[in-house]
Amino acid sequence: MTLVEIARRDVGKRETRANSGFEDKDLQKRMEAVGWQPGWAWCAAIQEVWAWEAYPDKKEAIKGLFVPSAVNTFRNLVKAGYKSSMIPTEGAFVYWQKYQNGSPIWQGHAGVVSKVVSKTEFYSIEGNTNEKGSREGTSVLEKHRFVIPEVDDGLKVIGFITI
Repeated sequence: MTLVEIARRDVGKRETRANSGFEDKDLQKRMEAVGWQPGWAWCAAIQEVWAWEAYPDKKEAIKGLFVPSAVNTFRNLVKAGYKSSMIPTEGAFVYWQKYQNGSPIWQGHAGVVSKVVSKTEFYSIEGNTNEKGSREGTSVLEKHRFVIPEVDDGLKVIGFITI
């Protein structure tokens, strides 16, 4: 199965209150296997679950690169030699950084590109999101997203990475 097919299997699955776990016990076990702990943000952790399942031969190389911070996960992958791009490709990991008053802050979000519409428009499957598109959420959902060059307040794509 491809990374997108694997991620799509989890669409609709939900967390329990306050990032304390998952309603789907299989997802709970898969998340714990990659080191996720209750209370942690989980958009990057679910990426690691999907990567382990899509690329079992790369499991040891990518183990530990995915951390509770999406921005730091992106940095870890780049530091490990994975190339980033600002153009979406199907099956790439996507990373956003949150901006406040035009300045980047430590928070971010992550997903997997499930469909490319153009160089600036795509769909992604994301954990820890909601129907409104927030980086704070309760579910795995497929979202319609855009690469926006300037962001004053909100999420800005910082890169796409293919493993």
